[in-house]
Amino acid sequence: MGKRRYYGNKNSFSATQKKNFMFFLVIIFSLFVIIYSVYYFMAQKPGSGQKIVSKIQTGDQPLTKELVVFINADGGLSLRNDRSTTSKRLALIPNGTKLTITQELDGWYKVLYESKEGWISKQYTTTNAPPEDPTKDWQIYSSASGYKIKYQPGWKAQDYGNNESLATTSIVAFSNQDLPSTIPAGSDFIAPIIVKILTKNIDDITKEYTSMSGVQIEAITVAGKPGQKYTYMMLSTNTQVTAVILNTGPQVFILSEAGGYGDDLLKMLNTLTIG
Repeated sequence: MGKRRYYGNKNSFSATQKKNFMFFLVIIFSLFVIIYSVYYFMAQKPGSGQKIVSKIQTGDQPLTKELVVFINADGGLSLRNDRSTTSKRLALIPNGTKLTITQELDGWYKVLYESKEGWISKQYTTTNAPPEDPTKDWQIYSSASGYKIKYQPGWKAQDYGNNESLATTSIVAFSNQDLPSTIPAGSDFIAPIIVKILTKNIDDITKEYTSMSGVQIEAITVAGKPGQKYTYMMLSTNTQVTAVILNTGPQVFILSEAGGYGDDLLKMLNTLTIG
């Protein structure tokens, strides 16, 4: 007898069987996905009387580190109880105040100021330190005539009151040395810096200064008021003098220096408040 030959394996799947098997696997996988999805959905569904609370935080996120800022708002910035301009104001923080930020959210900074914790608007702050006030340690002179002005530590102020011969309702002198108790008679009274309030008409006063030989005139603003600065040489004493005239309406001020105190006068002028 001849040898039998086998072409193929009795145990191998036919093409139809393979197709049916793959279809079965797909059905099983699909059922698994459906059952798991239903289970997950039911597990997330709240029970009777329960609510799902979802918080969505928008805007800036709370800071995880400290940040130093400075108030950058003329007139100061309100410290609020909450992040709203209508929230209760806890304090008014002066312009230039240095603060340490603990949180930032929605354009607001949380800070501690004078034992009060609250929020300030980020818009009115800066990380740049303001220039230091050169007069922060100066003394304050308050005049009975309704103005205030600062003067240097160690200097002295002498109020001479009114003087009819000089057509003034007030004369106050500032000096780094002792001043006489009364104005010397018969000569020009010279002190490092003098503040006068005059009774003369403003036109008559400015005419006296503009008629001086070699006078230099400059327009300036002092205490929010327009003024004129005159620089000239006092021939009787050969001393350079700077005088600033301010017309505030009811009063005319002359603030002057003699003998090289121009820088001191300008610093004092920046501290003048009237009314």
